[in-house]
Amino acid sequence: MAIKLREVDLSKKKEVKEFAFLPWKIYKNDPTWVPPLRLALLEMLDQKNHPFYQTGEVKCWIAELNGEVAGRIMGVDNKAYNEYHNDKTGFFGFFECVQNDEVAIALINQVETWLKSKGKDKVVGPVNPSTNYECGLLVKGYDDPPQLMMTYNPKYYEHYFEDMKYAKAKDLLAYQFEMAKGMPEKIVRIAERVQKSKKITYREISTKHWDRDIKILQDIYNDAWEKNWGFVPMTPDEFAHTAKDMKQIVDSRLIIIAEVDGEAAGFIVALPDYNQVFKKIPDGKLLPTGIFKLLFGKKGIKRMRVITLGTKQKFRKMGIETVLYHRCWENAFNSGIEECEMSWVLEDNLEMNKPIIAMGGVPYKTYRILEKGL
Repeated sequence: MAIKLREVDLSKKKEVKEFAFLPWKIYKNDPTWVPPLRLALLEMLDQKNHPFYQTGEVKCWIAELNGEVAGRIMGVDNKAYNEYHNDKTGFFGFFECVQNDEVAIALINQVETWLKSKGKDKVVGPVNPSTNYECGLLVKGYDDPPQLMMTYNPKYYEHYFEDMKYAKAKDLLAYQFEMAKGMPEKIVRIAERVQKSKKITYREISTKHWDRDIKILQDIYNDAWEKNWGFVPMTPDEFAHTAKDMKQIVDSRLIIIAEVDGEAAGFIVALPDYNQVFKKIPDGKLLPTGIFKLLFGKKGIKRMRVITLGTKQKFRKMGIETVLYHRCWENAFNSGIEECEMSWVLEDNLEMNKPIIAMGGVPYKTYRILEKGL
């Protein structure tokens, strides 16, 4: 059994595509996997144009088994993260592998060797390529297809990292809600009481004034998440780039901004689960027919994902979050949404987990961030 590793030249389209499109081989017989759009994968790996690479250095490798592509991995030196945390942490991501221990070990060893050469004393992952994007190894909840911008992987991945002495750094939880059940009466009463405050106003995001509102969201985001585990502020370019991609699929009724005396205070962002549409585009290609499935598939979406909610630290404990939840739920239900996932939530973030459970959220998936000393 001959295993060969080769570095991917991210300036060469052919090699980038070989790296990016490997999942179609890994998951070809897995009905739960949702194929992403190929264009989105290529955009994420575009070092010239994606703003992540302004502060992040990466190396990618492909593993061949007996001459056939059998795995891939990315090593990440996130300079912004290490400067922010005064740390020496390296990261790995985009891991995919056929069911073969030796291939997996070779890939993981390669990343560790490279990160050591960069002076790192710890490796954390999977992150694709940071916690601001898709991250976490699925360890619970394999039966349901992943929601938009959430990861998915075979069960056998977990033991690869256990064998390589990786330990849990954090678990990230996904909660499920049935919209028909509505909000508990107690939560509704709190929301109605808080809404009576004349100093707090709420509005939906404006697609007409998109750039203005995106700057408002970034200001809240960087304040609200400042003390969260693994947080690193997104640069204005990075935040704007992410928002540009998101604009194509938003329902403005599901993104709500709260203001206190005219100052931006908090927001909730939920997105229709376009994975329900992507599932119907098995090759991930928009042409020749995928574009029509994408354009006309929105009406059939019955799920949404709350991807983030935050309040500036000085405006917490005012009940703003409860109103944001309630308004988003009402708008979603009235638009035909039947199920909601809220993800991801740090397992030890009690300020988030307690109210989510109080609203009827059921934890149904767990994603694990792993770590290992180097």
